[in-house]
Amino acid sequence: MIHVEGPTQCRCGEPLRAGERAGLVGDDPAPTCLWCLADLQAGRPRPARRKGTQQWETTTRAGFPGSSPVPSSVTDLAHARRSRQRRTRRTRSSGGPRTAITLLVTALVVELALWGRPLLFHDVPSTSAITGVTVGSHGIDFAQPAPVQVDAGGGIRAMWPPVPADAKDEPLGRPPFSHSTSTDYAFMQQTSGPTSAPVAWDPCRPIHLVVNAAEAPAGADRLLLEAASEVSRATGLQFVIEGPTDEVPHSDRQPVDSARYGNRWSPALVAWTTPAVVPELAGRVAGIGGPRGATYAKNVDKHWVSGIVFLDGPTFVDILRRSDGWAQARAIVMHELSHMVGLTHVQKPDELMYSDNNGRTTFGKGDLEGLRRLGVGRCFTK
Repeated sequence: MIHVEGPTQCRCGEPLRAGERAGLVGDDPAPTCLWCLADLQAGRPRPARRKGTQQWETTTRAGFPGSSPVPSSVTDLAHARRSRQRRTRRTRSSGGPRTAITLLVTALVVELALWGRPLLFHDVPSTSAITGVTVGSHGIDFAQPAPVQVDAGGGIRAMWPPVPADAKDEPLGRPPFSHSTSTDYAFMQQTSGPTSAPVAWDPCRPIHLVVNAAEAPAGADRLLLEAASEVSRATGLQFVIEGPTDEVPHSDRQPVDSARYGNRWSPALVAWTTPAVVPELAGRVAGIGGPRGATYAKNVDKHWVSGIVFLDGPTFVDILRRSDGWAQARAIVMHELSHMVGLTHVQKPDELMYSDNNGRTTFGKGDLEGLRRLGVGRCFTK
């Protein structure tokens, strides 16, 4: 038996993480996972390849007028590691029925201990504190935004929807004061060049979200709350989850849908869906996410106003069955929301925005610095 030194794959294709136990068969230097060793020992045929991958792949497209549709980052976690359940048939022993039942119960307990399948996972409430996220409209009619003083010169801002009723003249929140020296972050876009400020959301108004829960797993509401709260803490940006919508997700969603949401920037759409509805989720993709920009004439007017986060519901059901399923699922939603507020992938494995999934479940130093910078954008409420 050996301990895997770094992320690799079993001969059957099953991903192995650093520190996991594996075996060597014959002269083959490739590690063989424990469940395949069990197959060999029991004389069962070993699958040529199991479904599962550790990669998060990305496709990113520009999101301003005249460019390709919504920037979308494809997170490949898909079908994450299939639950390691292995049921074993046991013959009745010479000890009689009582012994057989004892062995069966013992086998189930050992199986749960080995493979980490918390069957009552969703009965255990999360203890994560929620800050920076409001649920519900609290009586505000967002379909009828507050009037705004139109630019006398009839500039591009005259084409924007009115300022919403919950906007302020000052930022609604502030990112952490402390800076990091890390440069392991990257932005979807910057206002004029690689050294300029990132394109960001207006910090003087909350980011509104609506949720299509057609394929939502158990605990989906709490997952979104916790993930949005983590992004809010890192950016100072505030979120409002307005409630459910029946809007069908599609990746070329426009920033204004007045027929559905009134005269305003459309709230960002979080949709629990399937590849049958969103083809971009086909294969090994667990989610896509990205922002949508306002119309602009000058670089100074660039900012994000809407966006998408589409999540493969059935894949999340599989992920949530794992022993660390909640943390992994929340990390995917955090990853996609971070794309929606303006971050793209980086090359540093220590960051949550790294393009491959290496098991990280919290923001790294680079992630936090990038998100902090996205939280100090310009206000467009005056």
